[in-house]
Amino acid sequence: MVIKTKQFKESCSSILGAIDNSELSTYTEALELITKDNNLYLNVTNKEYFASAIFPLEEKEELHAVINANTFLKLVSAITTEEIELKIKENYLLVKANGNYKFSLIYENGELMKLPQIKINNPTLDMNIGGDILNSIITYNSKILSKQDSTPIQKLYYLDQEGCITFTSCACVNNFKLEKPVKLLFNNKLVRLFKLFKNDLVKFTLGYDKLSENLTQTKVRLETPSITLTSIIPGDTLLGNYPVNQLRNLANRVYPHIAVLNVEKVIETLNRLKLLNKNEDNCLFKCNQDEIIIKMGEDEESIPTANGSNIEEEYEMILRLSFVKSVLDSIDDQYITFNFGNNNSVAIVRGNVVNVIPECSKD
Repeated sequence: MVIKTKQFKESCSSILGAIDNSELSTYTEALELITKDNNLYLNVTNKEYFASAIFPLEEKEELHAVINANTFLKLVSAITTEEIELKIKENYLLVKANGNYKFSLIYENGELMKLPQIKINNPTLDMNIGGDILNSIITYNSKILSKQDSTPIQKLYYLDQEGCITFTSCACVNNFKLEKPVKLLFNNKLVRLFKLFKNDLVKFTLGYDKLSENLTQTKVRLETPSITLTSIIPGDTLLGNYPVNQLRNLANRVYPHIAVLNVEKVIETLNRLKLLNKNEDNCLFKCNQDEIIIKMGEDEESIPTANGSNIEEEYEMILRLSFVKSVLDSIDDQYITFNFGNNNSVAIVRGNVVNVIPECSKD
């Protein structure tokens, strides 16, 4: 069987982004390649999610293999040939591209392993979500998540009909509108798989399946004609502990001062200052109507403010460089708006997304 590399490689790279990280899992992802009619299905699961991508074939062919997901996806992501050939040979899958590669088939009880599918038996809500919304969650909300010093709830994404929120030491409030009211929590692996959908319109289904008298699983399914992603997500218990109102209030509060700055100039300034102060993370921001002076250690630079700035009196604050950089690195806009002056936090605004960064103590 011969398939075109481009689309296959894009899907494999998106799935690899979800499973190729340092998060520990109790189950190693398995990958299934199986043909049905004139389509090749690439299925991946870790028992918490089940992702399926469909690739049309020019003619009907037979193929069925279950192999280790991580190694196969890494190989495909590194292939540079225009086509990939897949063939079953005895107890392995032969992949021909830049070279010849063998992947052992996974068997259970003498038979080819069966991937456990995740189905929603009791759907309660369905609606459409734009792929641009899903990708904005990856682009903006993911940036502030930390692998260190975070509680379990700080590793989750809160989603409702008004937008998506994530928080650790900082917060990201991503504002958008969904068709119907909903309150859900997603984990990082599921969100990473949103890359599969690009800018397509995605059908979203929510369901609650009862496993026993006292146990109900919350499940979601996102699908397009070529991609289906079904996942078990955290239940309603944690939802009540998520500080939704507090975080939205922080993002929407009125600040005394506003500074409009050129994003590229700020990033370049921070990079130069960090180069000279590798062991420092705190930056002193000295703000006035005409400029913001950023100082690290004994070194400083000045950035002129743009039209729209409103700093009536000089103000000083200390911010962590790593926090500011994590926000700015995800921005495509030319200018950014800093709201500040309450001796507590800074709100960085661009479009519908607000990032809240705490001020550091001056002691």
